Amino acid sequence: MSDPTTSVDAVAAASAAEPTLETTLQQKRMALGLVSGCHVLNHLQYSITSVLFPVMMGELGFGLVGLGFISALSSFVGQGLQVIYGFLANFYRRTTMLALGNVVVGITAMSQYFLGSFPQLVAARVAIDAGSSPQHPLGSSILSRYYPKARGWALTFHHSAGNLGSFIGPAAASLALLYMGWRHAFVMFGALSLIMGLTLFWVRDHSAAAEHAGGKQKAKAGFDAYLQCLKNRNILFTSLVLMAGAAGRGTGVNMTYLVPFFMAQYGISAPAGGFLLTVMQAAGLVGPLAIAWCSDRIGKRRGITQITLLLSAMMTVWLVQHHSLSILFYINLILYGAFVQARGALTQAMIGDFATEELTDAAFSIYYFVGFISGPIWTMIIGYVMAHYGFTPAFYIAAGTYIAGMGLLMFVKEENKPAQAA
Repeated sequence: MSDPTTSVDAVAAASAAEPTLETTLQQKRMALGLVSGCHVLNHLQYSITSVLFPVMMGELGFGLVGLGFISALSSFVGQGLQVIYGFLANFYRRTTMLALGNVVVGITAMSQYFLGSFPQLVAARVAIDAGSSPQHPLGSSILSRYYPKARGWALTFHHSAGNLGSFIGPAAASLALLYMGWRHAFVMFGALSLIMGLTLFWVRDHSAAAEHAGGKQKAKAGFDAYLQCLKNRNILFTSLVLMAGAAGRGTGVNMTYLVPFFMAQYGISAPAGGFLLTVMQAAGLVGPLAIAWCSDRIGKRRGITQITLLLSAMMTVWLVQHHSLSILFYINLILYGAFVQARGALTQAMIGDFATEELTDAAFSIYYFVGFISGPIWTMIIGYVMAHYGFTPAFYIAAGTYIAGMGLLMFVKEENKPAQAA
């Protein structure tokens, strides 16, 4: 049996024989802007459904059970498919796959204008999530190559772009419904994704797969890259850190349970709870960018991540101690959003640091699959505890997951050198 490294290195050597892609500042900015723009619209396509689906339920004949089924199935498909792109990147250009995925999202979203039944809606949402599945692993892989000296900032910008889509989606959908029906709203938002997807064909693939390597050699290199990543302690444990944290993803625990918690704890209305959630999300857009900027200049991302995990645990425990909406509550809420959201951005940068160029695609595919597939599981666990034991024990469990993440980072060995600015 051949050494797994042999196949990977062979393809890498073939790729090295290709002309090197010299990236200008303009090319880097275009890649960052277009890839992140698509990420905004990917999350927007998901978040607008929180407003549009309730309007559609009567017409298409489905209820809350059907709503949960759509969410679970489409999320499983979209997140499950993230694991394959490290393999496919050996055969196809990353930017082409990312562009085609966004085109699928746009066309399918627009086709929802013709929906006439619940099964058709399920099929459309599954196709949209399948089309959006390349965004996280391939978008991160592309930007990690374009910004090797400012990887933390670039990947956090991409990460925050997705959060921005989740942030503006409900308001955008509500505004659209003032002027048009849900069918026309889907066409409008879908057209944006289609246009943005088409623009990605203008982005060059930095260090694309070697075209001169044979098909069998590429396939073996793809599988070997996954094997090497799974044997790489740094990549594996960094991926597990994302899996360990209960909250901090764009959707899931925070989006599902914070508003009901605010309503029960402080006796406020749903719109008021939505405002508090918006404050938390705003902090989650700004805080991680500042933390990642510091990590690029200071280095030692492992230590910075451990600090943010500790602060995430502290802010989570503190959140259930307030009995009124005081100034301390708002300070707590802002710090909670900033630190809890930072984990994902920092661990992305660590994956980019630890993976060699030939392993980057496989590393990000494993990272996103392991980290995000756990999101629905944590959502169900936290929901069960809240329903049977109350909010306080559930928040304590969530805080404990960040401490577990700190423990996992003890197995990560980071090179003790500061990162350089771009």
